[in-house]
Amino acid sequence: MVLKDCPRCLVYTPKGEHLAEARVVHGEDGVSLYFDTYNMNAAKFSTRIDFYDEQKGLIIALCNVILRKNPAFPDIPEPWMGDCQILDVKNVVQRQQDIRARVHIEMLFHSGQHGTFYGIIENLSAGGFFLVTSQVLGKDEYITFNYAFRRALRTFEATTLRAKRMSDGKYGYGCCFLNLTDGADSAIRYYVYKVLMDKRKGNSKEQI
Repeated sequence: MVLKDCPRCLVYTPKGEHLAEARVVHGEDGVSLYFDTYNMNAAKFSTRIDFYDEQKGLIIALCNVILRKNPAFPDIPEPWMGDCQILDVKNVVQRQQDIRARVHIEMLFHSGQHGTFYGIIENLSAGGFFLVTSQVLGKDEYITFNYAFRRALRTFEATTLRAKRMSDGKYGYGCCFLNLTDGADSAIRYYVYKVLMDKRKGNSKEQI
């Protein structure tokens, strides 16, 4: 089976334009897509789908899709669904490669050495992040922050690995996550996939 643990995907039109996000249900019997939008029409087509698999990574595939009204609606809340057949996998960005996304997350951080300080995460992956702050930090300094990357608010631990002086006088620190639980790791990866998914909506000219 191509998919291992895939909750969401981004479906394109055959012309390469963004169609909609979908919830993914997959198993031995195949792949079903569920759409929470009402503005759709029954159709059968071949297209690109970006699957955001929490075990395998970002899977870009050519698929056949049969789009139809969801016969189980409203018990299953999405009004439209699609029967999906994966024809060919075009690219896989492996989970182990720590897919990275540009972000802008402003929050408070805490250091045992320097106390509480304000900073911005500008780059994020499950391996770590790039932190911009006015606070001077040391190499291998232990820091924490609280954030809900998915639904639950969690405390994240990290350490600084490298530093550089920014053009605006602030400091940039490459940081590595520490002691991630499976749930925290999954939450970060889903957040990164969601950011990439949203960005791909604006890149409708990109083709398989």
